[in-house]
Amino acid sequence: MDEIYEISQNDTFNRYLTAARFIKQGELILKEKPLLVDSYRGNRNFCLKCCTYIKSNHFEICDQCKVAILCRTDCDGEFHSEGECRELGGLNLKPSFLVKNHEVITVLRLLLKRKYSKQEWDEINQLESHLEDRRNTPIWQNCENLVEKVMKKADILSDDDEKNEIVQKLCGILDVNTFEIRPPRDKSEIVVHPSEMEALRGLYPRAALMAHDCLSNTHLAVDNDFVLYIHASVDIEISTPIFFNYANVLDGNVERNKCLTQGKYFECTCKRCMDPTELNTNISSLRCHSCRKGFIQPRKSDEKKVGWSCTFCKKNFHNSLVETTLNLAKDLIQCAGQSYVKDLEKVNMKLLQTLHPQHYLMLELQQILMGLYTQDVPSRKNLTRKIESCQNVIAVVRILEPGISRILGITLYELHAAKANLAYKDYSENEITSETLLDHLLSAEELLKSSLKHLLYEPRNSPEGFLAQNALGYLKKLRESISNIKQQVVMETNVQQSFRKKRNKN
Repeated sequence: MDEIYEISQNDTFNRYLTAARFIKQGELILKEKPLLVDSYRGNRNFCLKCCTYIKSNHFEICDQCKVAILCRTDCDGEFHSEGECRELGGLNLKPSFLVKNHEVITVLRLLLKRKYSKQEWDEINQLESHLEDRRNTPIWQNCENLVEKVMKKADILSDDDEKNEIVQKLCGILDVNTFEIRPPRDKSEIVVHPSEMEALRGLYPRAALMAHDCLSNTHLAVDNDFVLYIHASVDIEISTPIFFNYANVLDGNVERNKCLTQGKYFECTCKRCMDPTELNTNISSLRCHSCRKGFIQPRKSDEKKVGWSCTFCKKNFHNSLVETTLNLAKDLIQCAGQSYVKDLEKVNMKLLQTLHPQHYLMLELQQILMGLYTQDVPSRKNLTRKIESCQNVIAVVRILEPGISRILGITLYELHAAKANLAYKDYSENEITSETLLDHLLSAEELLKSSLKHLLYEPRNSPEGFLAQNALGYLKKLRESISNIKQQVVMETNVQQSFRKKRNKN
């Protein structure tokens, strides 16, 4: 069998995946079912079978183990296995135990695997927990109070479990190695970043071995059955590490590294993180109000503390000043809400006085506005501004997420729709000729084809997969429209030529 990847080891990444051969862009590297899917924060009722949040208090308790929380007793989900059910039932817990102690559920489910699935338990134990990095931190104390003490009181833990700090180790493994995933959604709903309240987390032991780089060489997608697909987003040379970006690609350097140091216990030193301009995107840059000519960018001192300085006047700025400025900008966006276009447009104009046009908060605002322009009346103003927003986001994503990209696929789709709709509108109002309409629709067709090059790597039973199927339908209709307009342009050209010939004769 042709092995596409292998597991390597070094002091920097510990155990990590590398390319066993040349991997072509778009090639499937790994397809993996989750070892566990569970609630992200452990603070809501959650069906252990189908992994959906239960929106009301009308939940059921498994009639076999008498303790697992289910959305209904006849739920056909597969994640509350016979082994788990049997072992949960053997603990003699009260039916209300998991309902009252949500934080315990995920760790308990992992712990039970050592009794009914040795292979899975061995896979879990090989994963990094960063136990010493977490020791005596607030997250350690939180785990001790909400999980370990509760399990000890319920007589779930043995003396060896306590001695080996098994609960702390499992908490670390979950925090460090799980992937944030979305609950199953209706085909019409596309959410790139789910809210914390609705996000799930999945444990994929093999995928968890991917090392981090802010310039990822992989594209990850999860279908509605929680199966994870990993494709090469760019060509990957033999022996090259297989990278995944653990952080949000559209966050700035400081934000991303805060996420990495607090959640993954390392600081990134990749090409992007070492560049104050972040590959000339200026995604973290602020306008300098001292000289009004340069941009304030982050720089690292010898003590690895982040400072800020202007590119033109070289003035230094304290980190706290920049933090305060960004927090005020975030408050402005939040207070404007996500329902009113005019309010957000005012915020956009105001923030442009302080932030670089491609600052990550500006891009976040542009993405919100793109959605609102889509829902609003398709006026020329709204369509034009939607096109500008799409183009702003695309310019940055092409650099920071090269190759196959979900964000790029969705944004290109939205850009094609706005350009096509604006062209039709202008033509219906006699603002443009048939020939100009044809040019605009041909441009929209190229955008839609480019979008599909990204979206067709999404699983068919995922929101983006459904979008790809719709896009194929729209592409067919668009081509039919282009064909008809081409015929119309030919007819109009022939009529004009005939008219000119008659006029010349006369």
